Amino acid sequence: MFVHRNSLVDAIWDEWRLCAADGNDIEAECMGILAGLLPTFRGGQGGGTHLSLNPARNRLRVVHRLLTLWRRTPWYPALDIGDIIDFPDREPCRRGSVLIHLPAAFPEEVEGFAGDLARDLAGRAPESPGDFPSVVWAWLRGLWGSRGGLYLPKSGYYLVFRVGIPSIAGPMRSILSRTGLRWRGRVFHGAQEMFLRDQESIVTFICNLGLPSSSLKLEERAIMRSMRDRANRVSNCDTANIRRTLRVAEEQTGLARKASREGLLPLLPPALRELAEARLANPEASLSELGKKLTPPIQKSTVKYRWARLSDYVKKECC
Repeated sequence: MFVHRNSLVDAIWDEWRLCAADGNDIEAECMGILAGLLPTFRGGQGGGTHLSLNPARNRLRVVHRLLTLWRRTPWYPALDIGDIIDFPDREPCRRGSVLIHLPAAFPEEVEGFAGDLARDLAGRAPESPGDFPSVVWAWLRGLWGSRGGLYLPKSGYYLVFRVGIPSIAGPMRSILSRTGLRWRGRVFHGAQEMFLRDQESIVTFICNLGLPSSSLKLEERAIMRSMRDRANRVSNCDTANIRRTLRVAEEQTGLARKASREGLLPLLPPALRELAEARLANPEASLSELGKKLTPPIQKSTVKYRWARLSDYVKKECC
């Protein structure tokens, strides 16, 4: 599980840790969690599974979830995970870690479960994600817990699976491709990565994982983001308009003052003279506001036309 420091993300993982599961879903979710840990089976001493608890890859919730579910699986009590879990704090290189020592045949069983799940689903007629068997979503929930992540930066959304072992990456890719969501895939540092980037697909996926409260919170966040972005756009637009108005007013005021210094105002046609005098009296007014101060009032387009004439006249007389 890849954790991004965010209060909403923490709340989502807390709901994942406490999510209800019954019947075959319990075994399927455990298989999903273990499937995400398979790359470490081969490297662990004595066939053990090493779960790192450092901040970059926080496994504490995963271990808690696995311990909670394990006692309700067919493997218990013949195989009690409490008896095969170890906290090697005395070893400096493994301090803050957890080791789970599973039987040597367990990796093949985990891989076989994933393959069977993908084959069974592929043999079905196309269906919507909500119609998938619950064991499929339970397996994905477990796999996402051990090999997934959710990132919510200041802008955008990013939900990801990252699996390094082909025997799990293949079934994962096959199952996710049938959800109808906008999954994209790539190979990242030797691992198969599948990810969602749009908010609607992420909310749908989270809801189908069995995390309804989290999906609602994500939708609320999306609404707040949309409102904030709209407010920022309006604010930026207003700021740009104000700056443009002040720049135009400054240029026109400078032109009117130049005409006054050169003694051109009395020579101007009455309409242009009135416009220049109105600008000198209202140096910060917009074109619309300036037009309303004339007698009779004129439209913004007429103000622009008259200023163009005035500008041409002043430039011609001063050259």
